[in-house]
Amino acid sequence: MNILRILVIGILVLSSASDAEALFGFGGKKKKKARATELPGLSAPRSDAGAPPRMAQEADENAVSGQSAYSENETAVGDYPNQEVQGGLPTEVTIKSGSKRGLQKPPLRIEVDRFDSIRESLKPDQQLLLAESPLTVVWRRTHPEFLSNKRVIQPWMTTFDERPGIIFSPLKRLREVLLRRPEKKELRGYQWSLTIADEEGKVFQHYEGSNFPPEELVWSGQNDQGDWMGAGRAYSPVYMFTDPNGTPYTKVGKPLRFKGIVHQERDGLHLSLDSASLFGAGKNSQSLVERGPQIIRSAADLIKRRYAGIPIRVEVFGATKQLADLQADLIEGLLTKELMLLPQDISTDSLRVPYTDQRVEIILLNR
Repeated sequence: MNILRILVIGILVLSSASDAEALFGFGGKKKKKARATELPGLSAPRSDAGAPPRMAQEADENAVSGQSAYSENETAVGDYPNQEVQGGLPTEVTIKSGSKRGLQKPPLRIEVDRFDSIRESLKPDQQLLLAESPLTVVWRRTHPEFLSNKRVIQPWMTTFDERPGIIFSPLKRLREVLLRRPEKKELRGYQWSLTIADEEGKVFQHYEGSNFPPEELVWSGQNDQGDWMGAGRAYSPVYMFTDPNGTPYTKVGKPLRFKGIVHQERDGLHLSLDSASLFGAGKNSQSLVERGPQIIRSAADLIKRRYAGIPIRVEVFGATKQLADLQADLIEGLLTKELMLLPQDISTDSLRVPYTDQRVEIILLNR
């Protein structure tokens, strides 16, 4: 009897365990999971153990309807979606859309310089960086580099006239003689003349005409024989007018005297200087007097402005050969200092002449 009870109780226990296993899913769980991974249409094993498995029929239904197992925006880039390879470019990616697969590169990241068009203009001027230092000045230049230097151009020195010639005004002198302004009809019958006489009263140059005396008459300083007026000498302009009735009028102008005259000769450009202004009234001093240094500086200024770099020769015409040599050496030394040249850049010559012909010639030689 007892044995029969025990057997009945055991049967009831076994049947209860089978029902509990079917109801609560006890037992055989690992075997069911293993079998689920082998079904077709399922993706790779999920890391989330609690998520329900995808069934094969769901995968088949998606394939039939044309939908991909991946979403349209889902991509895979290597092992890490945002990984970049060397060079700053992303790796190739695989885009899965339905049953089609293809390779596609994302947009390149190109570095753009927004100031590329103006960057060149922002660079410093190389010419300024290569500017010559004042300490490397070549002292053979014909102009000074510093304003504090005594050898600068002095524009207020007007020993040499910048005008192309000497201007005479016959009509103005006629008005001065008549003390009135003559009518044009009256001027028609006038005779006029201009005579330039030297210190000895000899005619150096002569002009004449009839009807309407000119307002201006320009004279170069050279006469019809090719002779130039001398520096330091006085020349007097004499105006003569004759009216239609035959009445003569005479007007003597201010004497013309120049300490320096510039004129062109065959051998070069001559700067003729008055020896009396340089070496005194006797023209026999061995040093410059009073305004002598100023005249030499004025000649040097003219050379600096227009004739820099031209070979120079100094010729002195003196009372004796020895005195002329001393004066030539003195002029050479002053020009060497003013023009910042070497002694061999200036040649000298001297000659004995009468008093009236004594002068200094600074010649800019033709090349």
